[in-house]
Amino acid sequence: MAFKSKIVVVTLIASAHLALMGAVIPENAGTVSGLVRLGTINQNNEAATDTYATALGGILKYETPVWNDFKLGVAGYASQKIPFATGSLDTGKTNPDFFDAQGKSFVYLGEAYVDYTANDLNIRIGRQLIDTPFVNTDEIRMLPNTFEAAMATYGGIEKTTVTAGFIKRWAGYDSPRGHSDSINEFKQFGETHESLGTYLLGISNESISDLLLQGWFYSIDEVTDIAYADATYKIVYGDTGSMNISAQAAHFAEDRDTTDTMTGINGNVIGLAANYEWGMVTFGAAYNEAKSDDGQWINNGLGGGPFYTSMEEWTIDGMEDAKACRGSISMDLSDAGMRGLTLSYAYGVFKSAPADQRINESDIVATYAYSDALSADISYAKIDDKHDNADGSNGDAGYDRFLARLNYRF
Repeated sequence: MAFKSKIVVVTLIASAHLALMGAVIPENAGTVSGLVRLGTINQNNEAATDTYATALGGILKYETPVWNDFKLGVAGYASQKIPFATGSLDTGKTNPDFFDAQGKSFVYLGEAYVDYTANDLNIRIGRQLIDTPFVNTDEIRMLPNTFEAAMATYGGIEKTTVTAGFIKRWAGYDSPRGHSDSINEFKQFGETHESLGTYLLGISNESISDLLLQGWFYSIDEVTDIAYADATYKIVYGDTGSMNISAQAAHFAEDRDTTDTMTGINGNVIGLAANYEWGMVTFGAAYNEAKSDDGQWINNGLGGGPFYTSMEEWTIDGMEDAKACRGSISMDLSDAGMRGLTLSYAYGVFKSAPADQRINESDIVATYAYSDALSADISYAKIDDKHDNADGSNGDAGYDRFLARLNYRF
């Protein structure tokens, strides 16, 4: 497997080199695209061994030319460990976020699909990227989540988009990971990975000026059913100011697992958010509240979730009767002569009264886009477990995490 990873990584670098040199693939031969990413992560834990890792990986993708409204797509995903910059497996110092369940490099077929597009209808079947509120790519480490699915999107109604689909399995950073589950393995849902799949239906509408509305329903077999809606309204102030005001609501109805036991993923969530942009500065504030019966909670679905208070690391996922607030400030320094550079700071507080938990998180993020192809991002997250019990076993779940990524897309 490590040898295959090296082959894919070398191919990625060679493809990127050809792109940099201006090589052109004939239009009738299809298109090649991809991502080469160098990532490093360092996590210092309050009550566990500190971990670190560095990897080189990315995506190499090919799409055929369109023939009678059909095309095929295939993409290899890989992450190759850089040993001298990665912690030892024997001492438990390898950070697992870039690697498989055994802390090793990997390569797998992340995308493989048939795509049909005609007029306002698109149908895609196979391994693919999906971005909806509770099923999403959430590309926060080396590679995005991908899904084995059949998806259909229809945009023939004015300013309205309808999406429907069925998802069988998924892989990626957010998919279950442990001693037997790896990022690079496509797996079913639920504790035993025996779910029949996920059905989803969504509709979004922009027929009212400056107002975006959307509603979604997800049925995740042996996990939960989710009904979700949100609205965002934009207000413009002169030439330099604008405000987005958003509201969201979700209802979770627990399902039975393979042992006929209720999963506990049950309850309701509400959220409010406001973001005010004035010139180069954007201020943000958000609030979420989750209500569940004793011993129950809500979750992020299949991905990073849509909740307004979500931070770099922490969310209300898994917290009983959670209350969370978030404040942020972001600066786009292009007008200050540093084109492509954005700096941001966010602070969040997460509380669960039934569990007597309080978690504070501080995030500092810098992103730099040198061009459409070349970019970099650096983030630092500090998680403070105020009551030393957020890991569920009366242990301090606090840590600080540094992540840096250099990206080249072609």
